[in-house]
Amino acid sequence: MTTIQTKQIVKNHEVRDNGAKLIFDDPILCAQFLRGYVDIDLLKDVNPEDIEDISERFLPMWQEGRDSDSVKKIHLKGQALYLITVIEHQSKVHYDMAFKLLRYIVMILTDYESEQEKLYPGITKTKDFKYPPILPIVYYEGTDTWTAVRNFKERVYLSDALGKYIPDL
Repeated sequence: MTTIQTKQIVKNHEVRDNGAKLIFDDPILCAQFLRGYVDIDLLKDVNPEDIEDISERFLPMWQEGRDSDSVKKIHLKGQALYLITVIEHQSKVHYDMAFKLLRYIVMILTDYESEQEKLYPGITKTKDFKYPPILPIVYYEGTDTWTAVRNFKERVYLSDALGKYIPDL
């Protein structure tokens, strides 16, 4: 007798979010997306088994409903480090996206720091401790041109005068 496992698809408020959720929740489709649409050499050989979904760890931290957003840990072959990919799906332009991504990045790095401290007490206070890189991806399929800033620095006033003191991401 064969057992067929089915995934329960969480119904999202936005119809388009259901499609994005299917793509990014499926490791095969997510790997295909990263290989085909992200122009980073490190990700050209990513396979489905390299992708770990850690979205559940962040649900309590997100202030608003997060129907399709996901956080993936990408394990890179032959390297001790890994990428954490934040995938933010949008069907219309959101002008606060740069700040939203900054919040996600801070949450992920804070979680990473806590995880490392549990594994290796005191490690984050050492000179050699490093945080993992984070690749934010905005998956936009709206009909209008994306007109929101792509860099957080552009969203901060006085960035022309104080630019070197404002995060450039």
